[in-house]
Amino acid sequence: MSTQRTVVHIPEEIGNKYRFVVVTGKRCEQLQRGAYPKVEVSVPVNKLGQPQEAPRLASFWAQVAIKEVEEGRIAFEEPEIIALDYTTEIPISVE
Repeated sequence: MSTQRTVVHIPEEIGNKYRFVVVTGKRCEQLQRGAYPKVEVSVPVNKLGQPQEAPRLASFWAQVAIKEVEEGRIAFEEPEIIALDYTTEIPISVE
């Protein structure tokens, strides 16, 4: 049995695989909760040729989310990184 590997294109504005997975995962959650897809979606059919209930198919929504992120249809904000300085200067008195 051979496994099929999916190759995805990570957009430049996302930058790395980790951020791609996070953005795609959050979008997948939104789709599962009822968000409107931003790409054309064809609902899978079962063995009898009847349309399946798409909201129950997590893998279906994951593929839709991957396609949306690959095509750059999902906007995201990069969090601002704040550097905190925990050092304090205390004058030493020599009396």
